[in-house]
Amino acid sequence: MLIIGFIGLAVAYYLFTMKVPGLEKTEANFELTADELFNAFDENESASLAKYEGQVIAVTGIVSRIKLSESTSNITLDAENAMAGGINCSFNEIVANINKGDSVTIKGRCQGFLMDVVLNNCSK
Repeated sequence: MLIIGFIGLAVAYYLFTMKVPGLEKTEANFELTADELFNAFDENESASLAKYEGQVIAVTGIVSRIKLSESTSNITLDAENAMAGGINCSFNEIVANINKGDSVTIKGRCQGFLMDVVLNNCSK
């Protein structure tokens, strides 16, 4: 019984700590501007979820915020109609050579809409 418990803990630890593969080599299903993507969710969230959730999207926009931690980056692309932010892009690594005000294209998997549209597992 102790061995089964140990194996279960080992599998759980492995699944919890494994890195999710990046999207660098994955083709985007959609290519949109930050304004287009945000406006789609803002106008009709349920239709946008049905269309974009789980899809890989390439989004072009202006960087309005950069937050770095020890091993991850979070970059926000400005959307004109957003109260604050617009497209929240989470990276599983530190992203260099991006500055506030830069125009960039970021590819990520759409996870839905909170105050911003959320893209995870992003790559530049």
